[in-house]
Amino acid sequence: MADEFLSQEEVNLLLQTLGKEKGKAQEVVEEKVKPLDRSLFEHISAGRIPGLELVFERWVTGLRKNLTSVVAIVPNVIKESTNIVKFSEFSVKLPVPCAIGIFNIEPLRGTCLISLDPKLIYVVVSNVFGGSVKPYKIEGKEFTRIEIKIIQRILNVCYQELENAWGSIMNARVNPIGIETNPALLTMARPRERFILLKVTVILDGNEGQIQLAIPEEAIAPYKELLKGATEMKTRDIEFNTVEAFKKVPVKLEVVLGRGSITFGELLDLGQDSIILLDRQVKEPLDVLIEGVPKLKAFLGQVSRNKAFKVYRYLKKEDV
Repeated sequence: MADEFLSQEEVNLLLQTLGKEKGKAQEVVEEKVKPLDRSLFEHISAGRIPGLELVFERWVTGLRKNLTSVVAIVPNVIKESTNIVKFSEFSVKLPVPCAIGIFNIEPLRGTCLISLDPKLIYVVVSNVFGGSVKPYKIEGKEFTRIEIKIIQRILNVCYQELENAWGSIMNARVNPIGIETNPALLTMARPRERFILLKVTVILDGNEGQIQLAIPEEAIAPYKELLKGATEMKTRDIEFNTVEAFKKVPVKLEVVLGRGSITFGELLDLGQDSIILLDRQVKEPLDVLIEGVPKLKAFLGQVSRNKAFKVYRYLKKEDV
């Protein structure tokens, strides 16, 4: 029976062991507080500035129309996204080689960038010289002089259309500075400087590449109020364009010389030199129908060798 009980020494050893296990369990459960990564909140939409989105939309529309001056086929240009990113995040994702147009926009502060996807460049070059539109291997390849000239032509279209897009809101001028092909050599901004980044996809005969426009966020800051008020301008533009579109809709005009009635027998007897009397006198104004609805009274006449009518008066509802 004595062997069934623990000695005092064994009890103390057991208590010490339990204490250590409890301490280890507490250490495993305990978690350290991690600092909040604020960069998670920096990829926000620039759509908060309606006027800037309007500029971007017009730029994309301009590219869709005028890139045809560089390529022989009509490209499909799609606006993908607008985000705010750090300069380091933008530059590190650019491929090598990459055509980067460096420029500024007066009166905005800072340096802006336009990057051209090398896949897009090679497809355009192939198209310009009559080759098949197909992607090429680009890793480790430098641009030739001819390719640089094609790049310059594409950038010139981008610059001109960007200047036109800004011109709808403010007087702006795009000043090209140069072209860089190595993203690692871009030193015009601090790594943590924030840029508004617009991504555009250009599709040429089934092959696609990206054009990216990067504008410093601080360059837009002094003009935020002006850009926010551009929504009213956009509404006016829509109204104006709608009215102008309606003005170009063709309508059918008919001038009714007169009306008369005859019997079926008289109809059968009609022949050359037959005369039918109408309910109008020679000098009486005639009805003018617009899309089948009487709207005007007019007199018949002639201008040069063409028949014409001169409006006498507009008809009111009670006249119809």
